[in-house]
Amino acid sequence: PSGTLPAGSVRRVTLPQDNPARRAHIMTHFIGVDPGKKGAIALLDSEAMVVTVWDMPDTTAVLHDCVAALPVVKSAMLEKPFYPQMIGVTNATKIAMAYGILIGAFAWRDVPVTEVPPKKWKAAMDLSSSKSASREKAALMFPDQSDLFKRAKDDGRAEAVLLAVYAMGRR
Repeated sequence: PSGTLPAGSVRRVTLPQDNPARRAHIMTHFIGVDPGKKGAIALLDSEAMVVTVWDMPDTTAVLHDCVAALPVVKSAMLEKPFYPQMIGVTNATKIAMAYGILIGAFAWRDVPVTEVPPKKWKAAMDLSSSKSASREKAALMFPDQSDLFKRAKDDGRAEAVLLAVYAMGRR
């Protein structure tokens, strides 16, 4: 039949990045995500101890472009959303949909995702609920990149970075 290949013409080729031992060695990247509308996605290279931060993309297409560009990642730590009763069903639905899109994007790239409540990871990092404390801690941990956290509205960036550090500590 047309479209078939001759016997023996197909063989599996193992590329260097497919080697499990090599994958384990290069998997030094961790992701932290503050999933809010003003949140961020942080990529931590644990060998170089540098971070790359993206403000939360405002469309699914931009989110998928961001996730597609990621290197091999060991794990992603996502802050679980909080749904106070006062926000209403419509807003809770929007938050849940955006969160599901994030989880789906990481699943598409085979990135293991762990969800963590804010109180749990912040307690482990000796933080309060203060957004400025998160910015200060991130700036102290990454002094060469402290400009990422200098504005009050950069708390989502700081918390995403701290979530990536938390993920690294849990490996």
